[in-house]
Amino acid sequence: MYKATLFATVFAILFSNALAAPKPQDDPVYHCANEANDECPGPEWTCCGPILQDVGGTCRILGKDEFCAL
Repeated sequence: MYKATLFATVFAILFSNALAAPKPQDDPVYHCANEANDECPGPEWTCCGPILQDVGGTCRILGKDEFCAL
């Protein structure tokens, strides 16, 4: 009984993680506020942090009720 329960639990954890894996992102990532003075591609984009020294921030299109945490 113990082995069957353990097997079912491990199987459920592995199966749920396989379904929750993120899909690869095909969209380009735009950076802003860096040493090259890059800007977001348009007015609908927002420069979000954290702003890293060599990379800068990341441009995102925010939804109506979304905001940048940093």
